Amino acid sequence: MGSKVINARERRVVNLPGVDLAQYGIALFAVAGVVYLGSLLLKQKSNNNGLAEVIKNNTRALEQVATAVQAIQLSIAKLEAKTEELLERARKP
Repeated sequence: MGSKVINARERRVVNLPGVDLAQYGIALFAVAGVVYLGSLLLKQKSNNNGLAEVIKNNTRALEQVATAVQAIQLSIAKLEAKTEELLERARKP
């Protein structure tokens, strides 16, 4: 299945074995590229699993912070009510 070139001056067929080797080389390079891209995709998927864990942990931490902020707001509201009550008592003769 070698490539053939016809020499116009001498009218004979010349086989070029180097062309077949080049085609095999290109095919090997293409297969290696596909394998490399596949390994990159698998690596990226494993990184995404780690990223999902980080997001999950951050979400849990933010929920705890929100709960703490609500507790602080409730305490402030109670303190304001107490302050108003004490001011009312102080204003009455």
